[in-house]
Amino acid sequence: MLAHEAEMLQRLWFPVARLQDLESDRPVGGALLGKRVVVYRSSAGVIVALDRCPHRGARLSLGRMSEGTLECAYHGWRWGHDGACALVPSQPEVHSNATLELLPVQERFGLVWTSLEATLTTPPSIPEMEHDTGGGWEVELGEWFDVGCGLRSITENFRDSSHFAFVHRAAFGDVNPAMGAYTVHAEGRRLSWEIALTFGSPWSVRDGDDGQAPKYRFGESSDNGPGTDAPAEMLLKYRFEMPALSYVYTEHEGGGRRLVCQAAAPTGLDGRSCRVFFFVAANSEFRRQNGPLSAQVELEARIFAEDVPIVESLDPPDAPLELQGQAHVRADRYSIAYRKLYEEMLNEFRSSRQHQPAGADWK
Repeated sequence: MLAHEAEMLQRLWFPVARLQDLESDRPVGGALLGKRVVVYRSSAGVIVALDRCPHRGARLSLGRMSEGTLECAYHGWRWGHDGACALVPSQPEVHSNATLELLPVQERFGLVWTSLEATLTTPPSIPEMEHDTGGGWEVELGEWFDVGCGLRSITENFRDSSHFAFVHRAAFGDVNPAMGAYTVHAEGRRLSWEIALTFGSPWSVRDGDDGQAPKYRFGESSDNGPGTDAPAEMLLKYRFEMPALSYVYTEHEGGGRRLVCQAAAPTGLDGRSCRVFFFVAANSEFRRQNGPLSAQVELEARIFAEDVPIVESLDPPDAPLELQGQAHVRADRYSIAYRKLYEEMLNEFRSSRQHQPAGADWK
């Protein structure tokens, strides 16, 4: 990673687990920036700590929950919600000086978010959901997956529209890859832009194969196959918030609203490994017209799976901040804006470390 990059990322919020995975009597293990973490639901709520028992260093994620405490699988030491030792089975008294290293916790969108160091920002938000309090929004999460590329690469890929016609043709059908000029708006650490995609267009990436794939219009699907209807255009509203929350928001006839969100977390320090969480969310009107979200989550999982071998083949594995080493076209305006915002954020952090006393806030 670049100078100060790991230090900056350690102070930002990333997802490490799904809340639904904490419903059993087992903790959940994860990784963030080279550190193993354990996530568990105690008697006082969800806890995130470094995944290391202070006794002999065993992974606490191999243990189990017992009477509201986390029990180590090695010697049975138990740990309370405050990180303090609650039981040492081999002796009558607890070890008062042994404590877990707890990390900050936030629950949002069905995910558990944490930071390795004192946080510098608030967890990311999705205003379309949070401001529409009467919309009856529901969230359904897919299975998380690991991918062998850097945080910037997986984040750029999810919001790259020009690859749909090639990587995702089986799901989307014919999508015209020609993209007009669009403007990326920056506000603080958020980016937003809109792109109109044409579905069912006569443009095909494989001649003579027009009738084989269904059309999938980000929530609205048809089994008629491309070419049977007139081309249809859909406006995709893209949103991104640093460091790695990306989503596409669509508005449908009758007041239906839907979004697909990706939240990635760097698991290592080498810029070559990430864990990706994703979910589909929709308001009540969209679900009334299109049914439950489970089928869409399943389809999105297949779409993400198509991306994995492509992004894992990228050279370099993480998107470079400098632009000179790669060719760019107007379809890449988001990628360019994202890299510039990331670099600005890194430079601001670097400057704050150099000119502010230790412990000062970074704004």
